[in-house]
Amino acid sequence: MSYEDLKGRWPWRPIHGCPGRLVLSPEAFSGSPEQLLGGACRTIEAQSDFADDPVHLTPLGEGWSEGGLISYRKSDGRFVHTLNTGEGFARKLAQLAIDPLGDQDI
Repeated sequence: MSYEDLKGRWPWRPIHGCPGRLVLSPEAFSGSPEQLLGGACRTIEAQSDFADDPVHLTPLGEGWSEGGLISYRKSDGRFVHTLNTGEGFARKLAQLAIDPLGDQDI
């Protein structure tokens, strides 16, 4: 699924001060990334010293450079999803110090 496909399916709203990043209200949907995408997807879970919750990373398209989901799993099991362009995805992963292709230290 592409960034544009996913953007058109849900009521995403821009994250203030974060170009290329959108958030989906948990009231609109708080299920897993697999449920959000409607099937199997390649998702990895990561920990970051810069996030309070476990982070689930799901690339969209053929690779990490095409953008993706950054989903935060809350303690009650709900997810908060952010949709990211390639640039927004890379910038946020750098802020979280997560390297999806390596050992999480950029």
